[in-house]
Amino acid sequence: MKIATRKALIEALERLMAGTPNDRNLRKKAQHGKLKINNSTVEKEAGLSVGALRNHADIKEMIKSNSLKVQVANSDSASSEIELLQQENKKLKSEKTDLNRLKKKYHESAKNHEQALAIQAANHIKMIQELMEMLPASEREKAMDKVVNTRPNNIVEGNFRK
Repeated sequence: MKIATRKALIEALERLMAGTPNDRNLRKKAQHGKLKINNSTVEKEAGLSVGALRNHADIKEMIKSNSLKVQVANSDSASSEIELLQQENKKLKSEKTDLNRLKKKYHESAKNHEQALAIQAANHIKMIQELMEMLPASEREKAMDKVVNTRPNNIVEGNFRK
């Protein structure tokens, strides 16, 4: 059984390297130039279950080395595996920098909104105090009881999901 699995995996890897997979989805990816050679695609092309490669470390190593070779062959700018990996590293660093910049921007925006909310809450409290002071002292207690009894614990309940 292991020999048959091994043979199926090697043949699948060869088909993927040649760019002629039997699997329909992989064939579409190959036609669009988006086919990646990795453990998952080799297992899929071989018609085996996920994890079929777990007992075949040598085939995993073949996939890893051939994957880089295919990427170098398809690359316009890289002439070696090291250059390809350096380009990928540079791209990832650039993405990280962009994401950190966005994170900082959103963090500052959140701080600004928090400050604006605090100002609005202070204005609201001040307005309520002034309105309460406009009421006669005897009616203030009734007004406060009415507000508290209307919404106990100051919680607004509602069905927000529809």
